[in-house]
Amino acid sequence: MLLTRALDGVPHRVVSLNPSITEFLFLIGAGERIVGSDVWSYRPREAMKTVKIGSFTTANIEAIKKLNPDLIILSYPVQGRLVEPLSNIAPVLAIPMPVNLNAIVASFEMVGELLDLDEEARRVAGIYMDLLKHSIDLERALVVLSLGDYVIPCEASYIASALDRVGIRYVKGLKCVELITNRDGVLSIINKTDPQLVIYESKTKEYRTQETGWISKPLIHTPNDVLAHFGPSLPLDIQLLINAIRNGEKFVRDTSSVTRPSLGDPWYRPYS
Repeated sequence: MLLTRALDGVPHRVVSLNPSITEFLFLIGAGERIVGSDVWSYRPREAMKTVKIGSFTTANIEAIKKLNPDLIILSYPVQGRLVEPLSNIAPVLAIPMPVNLNAIVASFEMVGELLDLDEEARRVAGIYMDLLKHSIDLERALVVLSLGDYVIPCEASYIASALDRVGIRYVKGLKCVELITNRDGVLSIINKTDPQLVIYESKTKEYRTQETGWISKPLIHTPNDVLAHFGPSLPLDIQLLINAIRNGEKFVRDTSSVTRPSLGDPWYRPYS
């Protein structure tokens, strides 16, 4: 993690361009400090009330200046080009895409330290890890994220790490994240890794069989922005995935990306 310059005291006006960290901030009691966020920061539902100053890859620099933040949090490397211009406004904390669960916990704890909420950050991070407990046995799963192009996570990804922890063992042999622009490329990797189950994260919130008719392997769909989100909802959504697999379902329903729960909803009760 990179903090571009020293903080001038404890931050109380935070701009978050990282949806996973936005959710975490709310759960550690720092939601009122968020003065701006990206449009993908909708977990918890309270985050939707924050001023929206860009998408996951772009930001309105002038709008951020007007918010007068004392800390800006973003994702690296996808938002790397924003680091320099935003550093002229406030210190920037650039959080790398996590390569495993330990990296997620490290980012949570660092954010907590910077906001002087160390104890609460450690508590939430501990519950996060406890929720990811071994509860199913499944060999050779492969995740395909449909994000415009297709993204296939590798062994060294937080998705593989989280799935392995709960007993959904990720396929071996993928040493880097694969970005693929066509179906043939996806099929080539599927044929090479021969998964027992393909977990396909769609571009929409609905189950569309036509989106994956070209995949012949056993298949389960998740709505968009489920496994692609590593915030506190990830362990809860993975449990829904496990339940759907056990029940032989083709689609994981009622995920956080669809229901968009509020802090007071039962969804977040495990963290209370």
